[in-house]
Amino acid sequence: MAEISNDQAADDERDNPHVLQDDDLLEPDSWIGEILPGILAVGFIIIVALAVMAGERALMSSARTTNQATLETVLANTYQRYEDWAAQQESHVRIWSQNIDVLGAVRELTILPVAPSLRTSPLQVELSIMLGPWLEEYGYTGFAVISPNGTVLAGSDEQALGHPSLVLDHVDRQRLQANGVTLSAPYISNEFVESDENGLLERPLMHAVAVIEDGGEHLGYLVFDLDPRLQYTTTFQVGRTGASGDTFVVDDQGRLLSSSRYEQIMVEEGLLAESHPSLLHLVVRDPGLDLTVVGRPQRAYTDWPLTFATEDVISGNTGANLRGYRDIRGILVMGAWEWFPQRNFGIITEVEVSEALAGANQARAVLRVFAVAMALSFILLAVLFSAHRNISRQRAKATHEAKQRFSQILMTAAEGIYGIDGEGRVTFINPRACEMLGYVEEELIGKVMHSMVHHSHRDGSLYPKEDCPVHTAGVPIEETDKEVFWTKNGQPLQIEFATSAIDANSPSAGAVITFRDITKRKRDEQALRRYAQELKRSNAELQEFAYAASHDLQEPLRKIQAFGERLNNKYAPALDDTGRHYLERMVDAAGRMRRLIDDLLSYSRVNSKTTSYLPVELAGVVADVLSDLEPRIVAEDAKIRVGELPAIEADPGQMHQLFLNLLANALKFRRPGVTPNITIEGNVEVGEAGAVARISITDNGIGFEPRHAERIFGMFERLHGREEFDGTGVGLATCRKIAERHSGELTAWGEPEAGAVFTLILPIRQGTVI
Repeated sequence: MAEISNDQAADDERDNPHVLQDDDLLEPDSWIGEILPGILAVGFIIIVALAVMAGERALMSSARTTNQATLETVLANTYQRYEDWAAQQESHVRIWSQNIDVLGAVRELTILPVAPSLRTSPLQVELSIMLGPWLEEYGYTGFAVISPNGTVLAGSDEQALGHPSLVLDHVDRQRLQANGVTLSAPYISNEFVESDENGLLERPLMHAVAVIEDGGEHLGYLVFDLDPRLQYTTTFQVGRTGASGDTFVVDDQGRLLSSSRYEQIMVEEGLLAESHPSLLHLVVRDPGLDLTVVGRPQRAYTDWPLTFATEDVISGNTGANLRGYRDIRGILVMGAWEWFPQRNFGIITEVEVSEALAGANQARAVLRVFAVAMALSFILLAVLFSAHRNISRQRAKATHEAKQRFSQILMTAAEGIYGIDGEGRVTFINPRACEMLGYVEEELIGKVMHSMVHHSHRDGSLYPKEDCPVHTAGVPIEETDKEVFWTKNGQPLQIEFATSAIDANSPSAGAVITFRDITKRKRDEQALRRYAQELKRSNAELQEFAYAASHDLQEPLRKIQAFGERLNNKYAPALDDTGRHYLERMVDAAGRMRRLIDDLLSYSRVNSKTTSYLPVELAGVVADVLSDLEPRIVAEDAKIRVGELPAIEADPGQMHQLFLNLLANALKFRRPGVTPNITIEGNVEVGEAGAVARISITDNGIGFEPRHAERIFGMFERLHGREEFDGTGVGLATCRKIAERHSGELTAWGEPEAGAVFTLILPIRQGTVI
């Protein structure tokens, strides 16, 4: 072949319109068109990202502003509630301090400063009668009248009479002198204690105190005692916001003057005694970590710093922190606080950042999802735009490849496949179908398939085309195996076929038929039926033989036993020891054989009996069995406990034999020196297939190795020698056969020297599959 010069090749490329020229790379529709969608997508993504970031900043700023307003409102409302409550307490004590009867009593008491005189004064009773019911109604825990020098002149505590009082040490003297009345902060009383089952507890107190004056003369002070754990604490608890919010009061040392919402956490971490309230017992410190997750830090509690809010408020400041700081639990919170010098305390209100910003965070998540969706949309549009340029070429290529794959599948399929049009004519057929029918493709294409291979029934009678499910194009037919196709040489071919319309809305479009040769499968099914019938007949014959053989052995065995007994009775003295020993062994062997034959007869009769399932009360069956075994139970001194047993449908006689065998087995395999203890329990369980009865028979006998749990149900299987325990090895096999005849199960579990448990599961109604 002659070589082509470079110049000629270049000319050919220019002349061929399908060859991409170098100049094409400069056309806007080529490389610019390829990268332009990507540039636009990236630009839009950047714009969306910037917009989302700006939106998040605005959203979080708005959320923090809203939360700050909320916290400050809660703070103001909480303080106002406290002031209203405090004003009410001060008003109460002020009014009583001006009461004429109280003034008269106080004036007389001032001349009896000695404790004995004060205790015996009838004025104590008068004041108690006067103030007692009213104090109880308004929730006060007691009262006291104190002289100007601090001596207790009257009050609820008789022991304090005549002694100095510490109440005035806990009030703001300047406020008291200026206003004539004041309310103390809560404190722990050293004079009073309370007790519970754990011992003595400290008693928190606070007082409403008013100056008693009569005509400008200072007579003393009237004091009403309050329990700060009641209305005082409730006043601040109302200010808790949301599920995590907490509002509390601290003194100038950062100590709680009200209760905390998180007392239990402090108790669990060992920072608060179980019997103590958080009020007055906790300093609001920052643990430096989350106590609810990590646990208490190693350093001493007194070394922990105050929380950010506490540190700021005890400095006399008013403020807020919306970025977050750790609270008494070490959890991130936002809060607002204010110091109230007129009351000498600060109020802090807090809420977890996660709760406060939950709505904003959800909105942020939505914005981010929106941003991602927009970005993905832009990317998808860019990809689709770029992909659209190649779709036409790829579609043609894909169609060609699909046809090739379809042709390959059709040609290599192991089943026969062909298509027909609306008239039943063959439009395509695969090689496997031709091979099974004995035709070549050209002989069937365009021919009516029914006329070619489906014209007659299996018996040779004509098969009308209008009745042919294969020929009825467009009508879906379920798979069937009752049809035959006729091969080219006139032989019937048993088939299983399925047909489906190419277009369900247009029968004229035709259908596709798939079929397979099932001749061999039919032969195998027929052979299996013959084998099943033969097996059934063989089993019946074997059963009849076993019954007849066992029955026919009874007569010669009875004669052996009878003549053996006569020989033993009449001629035993004439025999030597060896002869008598042989005679005893013969009689014993005959007895064992008799029991074995009886057991075999029982075993063979389990399935030979006519099925007659009747309602059976298992409790009654067990009672009859225990009556039959009564002599043996008494002889063994056995303890048998029978629980609730259900009623089922069963063969009454076989149920009696089943429980008789199981209970006799439990009595036989006893441990030497141990009283037999047998328990029979039952209950009804409801499963997917219906209700079943579960009965367990538990004993404390010799048991068995768990590996023998199935072996013991075998015919003639014995785990012990005949010298240890008598028996034929057929009883448990009979029990299992009875259970299986009733569509049930019988299993066993045991441990050596620990007893055994036999579990019987039977349907409540026959027909239930377990």
